[in-house]
Amino acid sequence: MKSTLSDNDKSLLFFLAKIGSLYLLWYIVFEFFIKNDGRLDQIITQNISMGIVWLMQHSGIDMYYTPARKIGETYLFIAGTNKPLVRIGASCNGLEPLILFSIFIIAYPGKIMYKLWFIPSGIIIIHFINIIRNYVLTLMVYFRMPSFDLFHRYVFVILVYLIIFGFWMLWVNIFSLKGLKNNKKTE
Repeated sequence: MKSTLSDNDKSLLFFLAKIGSLYLLWYIVFEFFIKNDGRLDQIITQNISMGIVWLMQHSGIDMYYTPARKIGETYLFIAGTNKPLVRIGASCNGLEPLILFSIFIIAYPGKIMYKLWFIPSGIIIIHFINIIRNYVLTLMVYFRMPSFDLFHRYVFVILVYLIIFGFWMLWVNIFSLKGLKNNKKTE
């Protein structure tokens, strides 16, 4: 019996299977080993909090942060107050989008040498964008803007994933094996 799948269909299925397998592997490792320890979330969350504090102070707002009792969370305070303005939790640290970005690049065909610089570069840029996102959300809380929930739940989520999609398209069209072949044809 002859297969009815084209080579493109087989490639797509193989790619999707790789993504699924890598995500399942990440999920198991994270849920059973990394999450309970909390150190990875704590490191990322504290780094985001440091970035927010730095940006707030350079915006003329005196602020500091402290780690929360729950590992992976921090509280941001306006100087001179004892009530936190904002809680930065593990769900705000952007780990999931960083992992999804990395899994896509790992699964998609491309030269290992390109992946070795593209993934860390993308992670750094996406992390910086997440710091800016959290900074703007903190400003929205500080100035009591009524549109906070809209931006927190929808606008910034869509924006961050569009940026990640842009990085994926950059990878597919320029740095992947397909992109390299297409670029050589146009030279």
